[in-house]
Amino acid sequence: ITRLTRSQLIEQLDEDYVRLATAKGLGRWRVVRHHALRNSLIPVVTFAGIEFGALFGGAVIVELIFNIPGLGQALARAIYLGDKPAVVGIVTAIILVYALINLAIDAIYLLLDPRIRHA
Repeated sequence: ITRLTRSQLIEQLDEDYVRLATAKGLGRWRVVRHHALRNSLIPVVTFAGIEFGALFGGAVIVELIFNIPGLGQALARAIYLGDKPAVVGIVTAIILVYALINLAIDAIYLLLDPRIRHA
């Protein structure tokens, strides 16, 4: 995530609107924070949301290997025992959390890019 943020920020700092803000006399940190960083965070937020879903998949494996009690271990145990209602419940809970995270990401998009509000 840090590398993606860095590369996006470097890309945004070469844009014309950043040079215009600098030419207007705005300070370097203000230009970076208010102009370049807001536009460079959109792909970073998208990537973070996708990675959050991957964390749920990895939780099952990590919890089984290290014997950590959690949703991943409960899901694996329910699959092993053939407890279909428990599997459906746990998967539904994971999907709800993932959907809420995606909803939060969409709300963050509205904060980062005002053009999205008008679309």
